[in-house]
Amino acid sequence: MKLLIITQKVDRDDPVLGFFHRWLQEFALHCTEVTVIAQSVGSYELPANVLVVSLGKERGNPLFLQVIRFWWLSVLMARRYRRVLVHMTPVWVVLGWPVWLLLRASVFLWYEVRRGGVILQLAVYLARRTFTATPAGLPFPSKRAIVTGHGIDTELFAQSIDQRDPDLVVAVGRVTGIKHYDQILACFRELPSHMRLRIVGGVVTGSDVTVLASLESLIRQWHLTGRVMISTLSHGNVAMLLRQASLMLHASQGGLDKVVLEAMAAGCPIVSTGLASAHVLPERCIATHKDFSGKAKAILDLSSEEKSALQRELRRTIEEKHSLHALVPRLVSLMA
Repeated sequence: MKLLIITQKVDRDDPVLGFFHRWLQEFALHCTEVTVIAQSVGSYELPANVLVVSLGKERGNPLFLQVIRFWWLSVLMARRYRRVLVHMTPVWVVLGWPVWLLLRASVFLWYEVRRGGVILQLAVYLARRTFTATPAGLPFPSKRAIVTGHGIDTELFAQSIDQRDPDLVVAVGRVTGIKHYDQILACFRELPSHMRLRIVGGVVTGSDVTVLASLESLIRQWHLTGRVMISTLSHGNVAMLLRQASLMLHASQGGLDKVVLEAMAAGCPIVSTGLASAHVLPERCIATHKDFSGKAKAILDLSSEEKSALQRELRRTIEEKHSLHALVPRLVSLMA
């Protein structure tokens, strides 16, 4: 298969989107040619049959220039692809569909966020199929949607229990309103005073900066300054952190958050208030806002044998239902 992939960023060091570098490596194993058009490009190392081109966002290109370059590249490289997979950005389906229709290229969308408006609805209508990780991955039902499971690099997140820090709690994801870090802080505040919280996530928009400032204010107000650290990490270092932590707290109300699955692959116990998380987590890991801290304390209080059993259960779920090695061949088959 000759495949064109449209994505936001190709950068293996990016703390949020670095995982997609591994997806591209896997697609290269199952396609004769892979062409990637990314809005922004950073560090990467990919097989010879993968061509990566940028729309110039990292150079400061405004959106209208990115769109013009997108159309130009789609036509220029027409001989390099017969199928198109748009990753998480439905607007490119809408913008590219007239070009791809003329080129007779079939268009597919990958989407896993529990929100979206008119552009998403139009993209799902225009795309031949929309792939999503769980039944909760789209904010509306669609006959064109196929639930495929997610694609987690189980080798990267292979657990190493001996390295776990019994006092380390983590929360991972972009610092933005939908992640509800205020709820995570409120939960952590109720945990024993010897526990430490590592929040791993950067800001992207101006509203994110406001959320970060509010979060830092809460940390000071609740006298947690010495116990809470906020920083960014590369995707590989996030994997290492999840292998070291004894608990991850999660409160995002979007679709199935990929970091939940990554923590499961690392054998890191999780307590989540996210609605979509209920599709993959065992009952003891699912919480509401009211019993968030109670569920967290219960996980921390498990015996060594109970924790080991929970860790094995979490990782087994990912290996059986959300492995990257299983996902990519299935996507290629469904696009054939």
